[in-house]
Amino acid sequence: MAAASELRRYAGYGIGDFGLNIYWNSLSLVLMFWYAEVVGLSPAVAGAIYFVGMAWDAVTDAVVASLSARTRSRHGTYRPHILFGGGALGLSFCLLFWIPPLDGMALIAVLTAAHILFRTAYTVVAVPYSALASRLSYDSVERTTFSGVRMFFAFAGLLTVSGLWFPLVRHFGGGEDTAAAGFQMAAVIGAVIATVALLLCFAGTRERPPPGQCATAEPPGIWRFLPAIRDNQALAVLLVMIFLQSGAVASLLIPLSFFIEVNAPVFARKEVVMTAYATATLASIPVWTLFIRRFGKKAGWTLACVLAILCGLDLAVSGARVVAGVPLQIIGYGGAFGAFGVLVWSFVPDTVEYGQWKTGERNEGAVFGSVLLVQKLSGGLMGLFVGFMLSQVGYDIDATTQSSETVDGIRFHIFLMPSLLLALSTLLILKLPLNRALHARIVGQIDGSQ
Repeated sequence: MAAASELRRYAGYGIGDFGLNIYWNSLSLVLMFWYAEVVGLSPAVAGAIYFVGMAWDAVTDAVVASLSARTRSRHGTYRPHILFGGGALGLSFCLLFWIPPLDGMALIAVLTAAHILFRTAYTVVAVPYSALASRLSYDSVERTTFSGVRMFFAFAGLLTVSGLWFPLVRHFGGGEDTAAAGFQMAAVIGAVIATVALLLCFAGTRERPPPGQCATAEPPGIWRFLPAIRDNQALAVLLVMIFLQSGAVASLLIPLSFFIEVNAPVFARKEVVMTAYATATLASIPVWTLFIRRFGKKAGWTLACVLAILCGLDLAVSGARVVAGVPLQIIGYGGAFGAFGVLVWSFVPDTVEYGQWKTGERNEGAVFGSVLLVQKLSGGLMGLFVGFMLSQVGYDIDATTQSSETVDGIRFHIFLMPSLLLALSTLLILKLPLNRALHARIVGQIDGSQ
């Protein structure tokens, strides 16, 4: 009975990230392709819109984090935002894949506004959802399990998008990969699934009061955002690591549709390659969770970076090793990147208690707001960079076949950027002043039990 109750706790939290990753991965895998190949924007303009939306998302994270931490209701602090924000998020997602009857700057302005609207709605739900992790458990090892289950559901969302998006587009779009009607129906179906998942998350979770303070204590205001980062060395180092890691993942996922497109004579269809990547990621989650529980988070981070860099090097030196239409290096990236979902969201809640221990102030809003800010800023900058890169290597949205220089340029990017960013993050982890034993001691001191 107790085991079933624990399973419900883990699954209740995890399924929320399934819903959020329907949205996140649709944007990572599809949105740039939608703007360029369906709407007809140049890659540079598509990248600029992507960046503006992500930058806005990043800026609003701090505000939403601070406001949501002040919520007091019979449903808790963070859960009400998941309940009441999910519907608006679904509607804004559908609007994102609508082409207004405009052209030129007017079209670009409306598409940008729709992207900003979606990103605002996403922030209202995603920031409280992430912060909820700090109220589910105060044990670092159990947080690794919560994070592992969460990432299993998150990458199940990735698998859903990668495997079903383009088949749905073709089904509702007359067999075409670039049919606007097909994209719009795929968005509607995705929004319905994601909204149901968020409602199940609300129903399946309960918040625990934080240690060392009354549950009704007033949290710090937004003016404490920057000081909370400055005074929390563990958080400051982790933020730079996450910025680099998020950029590495985005530098693979954003151009992946284009990489498959330019290698169409050799590669399988987009959904086959993307599903192979997502399956490798999903299958790696239990393995990484067990490894991290056994050997620690720093060892997991280092090993994941090394494996991803080796995949990139092999892609650069040997070219794509294709089996059944799927490049094996992309599968390798998926298996390596699965570690970071577990690592990031088990590291982050621990820095809340670290900051509380150092300063006497528990600032969940600053921690989770700053983490989501750097993730989205990193992804937005990478979207801008990918748009610039596609233009520089000569990607032509009207061409049936791309030049060999274009194909090689995209492949080189997929090797270089993830490898460079992950190598830098590996160096930084040596500076992270937090481990499992220290965190257990910190919680004990805060709670007054030691």
